Amino acid sequence: MPATAQTQLLELETQVWKARAQAKQKWLERTLAEPARSARDAERRAMWITQALDAVKRGQDRVKHQAALMDAYAEHLSVLEMSLIAAAERAHADGKRANQAATATR
Repeated sequence: MPATAQTQLLELETQVWKARAQAKQKWLERTLAEPARSARDAERRAMWITQALDAVKRGQDRVKHQAALMDAYAEHLSVLEMSLIAAAERAHADGKRANQAATATR
């Protein structure tokens, strides 16, 4: 897939994720803005909030972990790229020298 198509797909996916996140945020704000109908309802809501907050924190921890792994992998790929670029430049220079040597002996 060409880089422009990949970039466009990434942009579209990003917009979809942001739209979903905004919809969830609005739902959460509306839900939390509603008053509890009873003491039992308030107790359930407090429990749900605690559980949801724990889930959010676990999600943040997972994302931080994955981001650290992706950073390490991106660094690894950069090192590989630099090694391959250097090898390609050496191969090109060696080919040029071999071509010049062959031309000089004729």
